[in-house]
Amino acid sequence: MTELPREPMTIRSMPELLATAKAMETEAIAGYETLADHMRRSRKPDLVAVFERLAAEERGHLASVEDWSGQMGMASVAAGAEPEDVFDDEGMNLTDPALLSAYRAFSVAVRNEERAFLFWTYVSAHAPTQEIAEAAERMAREELGHVSVLRRERRLAFHLQKHAQTETILLRELETRLDAHLRTLVQNDHPPSREPTTLRQNGWAQRVAAFGGRILKFENSVGVADIPPTALAELLLDFYLGEAERSRDEQTRNLAQLYAGQLVATLALLRQ
Repeated sequence: MTELPREPMTIRSMPELLATAKAMETEAIAGYETLADHMRRSRKPDLVAVFERLAAEERGHLASVEDWSGQMGMASVAAGAEPEDVFDDEGMNLTDPALLSAYRAFSVAVRNEERAFLFWTYVSAHAPTQEIAEAAERMAREELGHVSVLRRERRLAFHLQKHAQTETILLRELETRLDAHLRTLVQNDHPPSREPTTLRQNGWAQRVAAFGGRILKFENSVGVADIPPTALAELLLDFYLGEAERSRDEQTRNLAQLYAGQLVATLALLRQ
């Protein structure tokens, strides 16, 4: 499950930030390559292709970190300490391959990228200098882009294995339903804890004001009234990520990215 980092990692310099980024990408590459080997031994060529593709994506991310290092005059940055609780194969290496699917593989990859986004958001919030805060914010935006790409791949994998009824709904209705779930969580939280309070402050009113009149199309097999809160947050996250990709207006794009980030955090807390 996507969870918030237990404690934000303190990063005190740009070399340390880049080294941490390199460690995270290196760990992801190794993890996906291990899973590809596992699927190869299990004679699951379709999943070998999925994990090889994920490893290739991570190598591309690593190359971007190396390029950034070069631009800053740090030609070679050694991998630093890897933060805890970011990359997790969720037991796929131990699961019977017959129970795995491309959809599950992409779902795990999505949650890994969501954790990476939350990690860099926390680093930015706790950065000791403006330079590090801005660099961590840049990393968070890049991870949000990776989330968007992998969520799209996950949807394609879903369509290949299941068909559901297509529905349309106003975005404000989904936002209002999600907010009602969050209100209930806060009311039922005894003794009060940080998570539901944070959930309640998820920016839904601002999102409704900016995008509430938009219409969403989505596939649903249970009926709108029965969509669970995590699925509501997933639908809304997909919408805002799509808006960020499609929009040619910088202000709209920045707002959509901000709201997508809020929903990544909401999802993480809901899953906890």
